[in-house]
Amino acid sequence: MKEFLELIKKYGATAVLLAWLFHTNIRVNKLEEKLFRCLENDKYNNYSQRPSEAVLPKKISYETESNS
Repeated sequence: MKEFLELIKKYGATAVLLAWLFHTNIRVNKLEEKLFRCLENDKYNNYSQRPSEAVLPKKISYETESNS
């Protein structure tokens, strides 16, 4: 902590901004890891639990019914 205060005294606002940027970068990296894990888990859960099905808009549904 003492080194951090000495850096702030020496470099001023630049040191504060660098420390803030470093701290924010660490938080964003952790958040990205959590989001990717959540996405991977959701992909596996979707494939194993739900059957594949397509939902057609009404306009296309009417066109396909009239062609049949």
